[in-house]
Amino acid sequence: MKKTLVSIFSIAMLFGMALSLTAQTTEAKPPKNSILSKRQEIMVEKKLSPLPEIREEYVMWKKTIIREIDFRQKINQVFYYPVNPTEDWRNLVTVLYDGILDGRITPYRVENNIDDMVTPLTRDDFEKENTKIGDPPVIMRDGVEVANEIVFKDRMANVTRLRIKEDWYFDKHLSQFLVRIIALGPIVVDEDGLSQACWIPYDDNTRKVLSEAFVANRKNGAERRTYEEILTKRVFDSYIVKEENMYDRYINSYALNIDALYESERIKDEMFDFEQSLWEY
Repeated sequence: MKKTLVSIFSIAMLFGMALSLTAQTTEAKPPKNSILSKRQEIMVEKKLSPLPEIREEYVMWKKTIIREIDFRQKINQVFYYPVNPTEDWRNLVTVLYDGILDGRITPYRVENNIDDMVTPLTRDDFEKENTKIGDPPVIMRDGVEVANEIVFKDRMANVTRLRIKEDWYFDKHLSQFLVRIIALGPIVVDEDGLSQACWIPYDDNTRKVLSEAFVANRKNGAERRTYEEILTKRVFDSYIVKEENMYDRYINSYALNIDALYESERIKDEMFDFEQSLWEY
């Protein structure tokens, strides 16, 4: 009887040790490289704050504006860096690209410089049209067709600007001059010139993806902001490239260089003056 009890106890001990080793093996995780890494997990579970409801009957004035953010400006460098993703930080283009690849964000094709979002792109279409380009497989060399090695280029790595399509409007019920972001447009700048990769609607899906990604803070690593916060709170510098007009044209189609900057400032001042003219002191 005693031998039987000892045998049962030994088997139970061995079984418990096996479970313990299995648990240690399956639950093993790489060490955290930051004492604040837990905040990233909390942000994923955080619910997105809803945008204020817009009632059409209260909108007495509206104008659609397209502006550009240049990542080379110091205040805008948070959108571009880090170039290579780390445990805590990813740049804006990487965040959007990852969202497109995992199906959480739906991009739209840029068609004939039309700023409306008409044709949605699947992941495969986006990669085919906007991610990789290559040289032709056959080239002419000394009058003879020669097979050419295709060199693929990652266009999304050359995004150094961002277009923002937004509606400025006056809500007579709230007596406020407000803005609502409609879409984002990554701009590729390479040896082929300047081109827009796609339009990304700034809907709840996109906002959720951006609200889960922290922005690198050059002054205080403990103060963590998300891309959704700095876009909504407008912590960036930009310039207007188009205002809603009957000709549907961009500023650079009728003004160049310094004149284009003057025109951009004129539109901004005109909107500011309109807001000021609504009030009496």
